[in-house]
Amino acid sequence: GKNQSQTKSPRAVTGYRFNNIGEHVDRIVQSLLPFSEPTRVTRFRSCVCFYDGEIEMFEYGELDCDIYFSGSARTFIPMSSAINSMLKSCELALDLQYQKWLFSKVNTATGGYSSDAGIKLRDRVLKEAKVLPNDIIDVSSFMDAFVDVDLMDQCGKDLADRFIKVKPSKILTVATTGLVIAIPMAKYLQVPLVYARKQRSVVMADTFDAGYNSKTIGQDRQLLVSKDHIDEEDRVLIVDDFLSSGSSQEALLRIVSEAGATAVGVGVLLEKEYEAGRVSLSGYEVPVESVVRIISVSEGVIQLHQDVGYAKM
Repeated sequence: GKNQSQTKSPRAVTGYRFNNIGEHVDRIVQSLLPFSEPTRVTRFRSCVCFYDGEIEMFEYGELDCDIYFSGSARTFIPMSSAINSMLKSCELALDLQYQKWLFSKVNTATGGYSSDAGIKLRDRVLKEAKVLPNDIIDVSSFMDAFVDVDLMDQCGKDLADRFIKVKPSKILTVATTGLVIAIPMAKYLQVPLVYARKQRSVVMADTFDAGYNSKTIGQDRQLLVSKDHIDEEDRVLIVDDFLSSGSSQEALLRIVSEAGATAVGVGVLLEKEYEAGRVSLSGYEVPVESVVRIISVSEGVIQLHQDVGYAKM
């Protein structure tokens, strides 16, 4: 580096300038820290160039940072700013649609349906979900005990759009966990919502019922639906929060079959691909859609289907 007598910042009188960022910057910052005021300025400046043989464009990103927080990792901030500015310049000058291109690449890489709602749900799962004993995934901070209604509304719109072509006349879910996604879906599809109870209510005289095994509580349960709520003419869409073993969804499909109605699909928020849920439902020959697919919770680390797909980009 070389001594610099002038700089734009009023906080810096003398300093060092480096053209390349690396470990040498971190070493000199650490050496200067004991002899500097915490607010001594460090400036990171990045330049991005575009040249296609005819057009030449430059964009810059700049960051002034107190030396106490300084380090080579701060380079990513002005670099990100320069890249974003260049993308906007290219879009205006050359009509390049970067976000549209990136979205198509993500769709191809993940081998499935990608959406804003899916990306938001994916981020919440990675940031907040926890793996409990018996590979149970705790999502109580945003879709169970504490519900992010805006996120559920967006996911409901996403799933509703996928099933609109099968023309469901009713949605059938399980109380209470399935209601967080079933209610917004029913709103967007403009169809009634029926939910199966796990215990008989005093108002339920004649019911369809089907047993299933609950992994969450580790015991067999019963699902009950009033016979007044499903007719032979109905086209029923099964909706739930999780698809794991497929036991509860299969129970609902058996209820639909017993009622003489037609099942038109199964939609869930989260699918555990490492369990046999999708396979267990394959005999019913209905489309199965999920917003986010989880491929592993090995050693307590949640890995999503998209994580594998991005390696193909």
